[in-house]
Amino acid sequence: METAQVDRFEPVLTIGVAAAKLGISVQSLRLYEQEGLIIPFKTQTGRRMYSFHDIDRLTCIREMITAQGLNLSGIKRLMSMIPCWDYKGGLDNDCLSCSAYYDAQGPCWTLAKVGPKCEVSECRTCPVYRVEINCNKMKEIIFGHSRPE
Repeated sequence: METAQVDRFEPVLTIGVAAAKLGISVQSLRLYEQEGLIIPFKTQTGRRMYSFHDIDRLTCIREMITAQGLNLSGIKRLMSMIPCWDYKGGLDNDCLSCSAYYDAQGPCWTLAKVGPKCEVSECRTCPVYRVEINCNKMKEIIFGHSRPE
């Protein structure tokens, strides 16, 4: 019997299942959403659904809190440092007019005013939000260089 491959960005887990998988409460997931660290998919009835990519992101968030001692403000500030322009075609005038270029309060998907490149974008499908978050490689994600092998 063949098993279907699940797209890692496809929202397939309910909030309760996601919380159980992570070993945290549903309230914690809602707090992370409220703080702008995660963007769950919402069905037409408002039910939150999570993808395996979201689970990976949340695992890293939990690691930053429990193992690295960061609080939610610190994580938001760290995520605000991801150079979104590198994932959206390079630094140009559109980027220079975007508050994400200057604001370090939170990730670009939490900002009310964004530049022309992002005005019509769905943040959940944006390459910036879909960056593979790895707690051990945050410098590489932010600064674009990796350790020599």
